Amino acid sequence: MTSPPEPINVICPNCGFEYQDWWRPSVNLKLDNFDEEYLDQCRSAVCPRCNFKVYFENLIVDKEGNFLVGGRGRSE
Repeated sequence: MTSPPEPINVICPNCGFEYQDWWRPSVNLKLDNFDEEYLDQCRSAVCPRCNFKVYFENLIVDKEGNFLVGGRGRSE
């Protein structure tokens, strides 16, 4: 089952700006046909002040049933 979107408060690790966004703790691609762009949105947030992107930990089940875990705190 894909979890529903959850609101989150984010403090940008680059500029310190606090903002609200959303994420999905888990996504099941065997049940939902989300594209790569939407998956990226499910596990990341972009600071509206400085455009810094931060990634959050989530669980993705791919179309073959493999479990993929993304790490919290990765950024680019």
